[in-house]
Amino acid sequence: MATRAALAEQERQAGIVEERQRLAREIHDTLAQGFTSIVMHLEAAEPHIPAEAAALRRHIEQARATARESLNDARRLVWALRPVQLEQGGSLADALARVARRWSEDTGIAAHITVDGTPVPLPTDVEVTLFRITQEALANVRKHARASRVDITLSYLGDEILLDVQDDGVGFDRLTVSDASGSVDGGFGLTGMRERLRMLGGSLMIESAPGEGTSITVALPVTTCTEPVTERADALVPSRA
Repeated sequence: MATRAALAEQERQAGIVEERQRLAREIHDTLAQGFTSIVMHLEAAEPHIPAEAAALRRHIEQARATARESLNDARRLVWALRPVQLEQGGSLADALARVARRWSEDTGIAAHITVDGTPVPLPTDVEVTLFRITQEALANVRKHARASRVDITLSYLGDEILLDVQDDGVGFDRLTVSDASGSVDGGFGLTGMRERLRMLGGSLMIESAPGEGTSITVALPVTTCTEPVTERADALVPSRA
């Protein structure tokens, strides 16, 4: 009975992942492509508007702005259903390195990626959860930490995987975590992290002190890993000069 229940749960999770991927493809191939076409046509039409047709130009600009906003919404839906970086080939560490590199280019803060242990294949929901939490942690560093460096460590420990995101920023007093939602000093997105982890039986630990930076550690059980994979460890993403 336990085996049948486990198989049924695996099939259910596989069905959820497959449906999310199908929806992401549909949104990308229909709504996103459609809004892209609308924006292109409006941009092509704009130079042909007579200079005296101010009202027409205003309506065209408003239509283009609405189409761009809708396109961004469609892209966010695709990202939420199926992170693009996880589908660009390579491993989870490669996807995290791409995110960290782009984040570093945008912020000028150095991001350092390290992989410990023997990498193994991970269930899609585990990869997506680790990916999203890394994005949220980096967003927190950008908004709150005033850091000069971030270290991201992905550790494979057999039946468990750990993700640690540590910065050298200003830190905060743990006593400020006081409300039921888990917000920290105005909201660090901890509620979303905990909700993702709760569904997978994971845990979240935060260590911080004023002037001593912040460390966010995620632990997730991994029971379906079967084959080792090759990942590049210790990849430095330099800060922007």
